[in-house]
Amino acid sequence: MIDSAHHPTGSGASQPPSREKLIEAAARVYATAGFRGATTRRIAEEAGVNEVTIFRLFGSKAALIDAAIQHRAAVQPFETVPLPETPRHPAAELTAWCETQLEMLRERRSLIRQQMGELAERPQVVPCASRALNPQAVELKRYMRRLYEEGFVEGASRRRAGRDEEAHAAGAMLMAALFGDAMGRDMMPEMYPQPPERAAALYVGLFLRAIRCTS
Repeated sequence: MIDSAHHPTGSGASQPPSREKLIEAAARVYATAGFRGATTRRIAEEAGVNEVTIFRLFGSKAALIDAAIQHRAAVQPFETVPLPETPRHPAAELTAWCETQLEMLRERRSLIRQQMGELAERPQVVPCASRALNPQAVELKRYMRRLYEEGFVEGASRRRAGRDEEAHAAGAMLMAALFGDAMGRDMMPEMYPQPPERAAALYVGLFLRAIRCTS
């Protein structure tokens, strides 16, 4: 990875025009062609600069791609959408939240797909890939805990101390359903609920039944 102390990539960093153009071009090319397909020649042509400029400014294609991924994460952050502190209408609240998650995932699916396909060869992309999704899972877990505390879950008072593994599995399945829908619907539409606009509500309904929510 590029050392951000020497090579700032954040949206507020002041960068030479050629460097900024290369980072943006590398992000676009990588999202459609992957690491192998994003040749230095192709990136330079996309940016409208000389190929030698890549090596002068970044030293290698790998360093440029890493900088582009970090930059894209900084300028297009995956917003953590909060769920209500006090649940009132779990089905409606979770459905709206899941619709937002689907929208954000679909907007970034090209880049996410490339990162997933290259995790074995380029494990350094793992932090960038997981940084976007982990906070969403944490927020869902917090909301689930509030559902228990507010009495929305049958038998919550009799629940054993420690983590409820069935509820944990239900949460994991909801997150996986959202991720799979966003990444795979355009390739295998028959696998997912139709029409797409109903998907979030259907996933939420199954999730709430799984955790025995009385909403």
